[in-house]
Amino acid sequence: MPVSLKPLPSLSPTERSAVMRLSLTPEQVEFAGTIERAVATCESLPAHEVSGLAVLNDDEVVGFLVLKRGTSAPAWVDPSDAVISALRIDLRHQGRGFGTHALQSVSQWLSAAWPETRFVVLSVDEENHAARTAYGKAGFIDLGVREEGRIGWVRYLRKPLV
Repeated sequence: MPVSLKPLPSLSPTERSAVMRLSLTPEQVEFAGTIERAVATCESLPAHEVSGLAVLNDDEVVGFLVLKRGTSAPAWVDPSDAVISALRIDLRHQGRGFGTHALQSVSQWLSAAWPETRFVVLSVDEENHAARTAYGKAGFIDLGVREEGRIGWVRYLRKPLV
């Protein structure tokens, strides 16, 4: 089940529409925000620091994620790293491994598009068990740092790019 990642500016009108129509659970919106906000973020910040990527299975959009670096990344992110600020998989496609495969594909995308990146990092709400499981399967390591976030406790994870 290979997935591909396609940058927001290169999406066809049909693909862009599919991104905007992704079905999310209330928990996904609570943890990661709305698709509309994610797309607006990608369009308002510098392209060399922010990239929105549609997650495609064959030609079907099944999800969307946002990568940030530099001044667009949160303060806890090292300047040589990129952060996944949100990953959303459509409700109809959850539990089928698309999130894990998208996370694995991020490394190749970063190596090609932002080759100076050393690590891909992220924060995850401790109560978001599905996301934590997917991140572990994709090779992310918990850094052992636990802080209180806007919703609850947050953990920080990273994965080296090889």
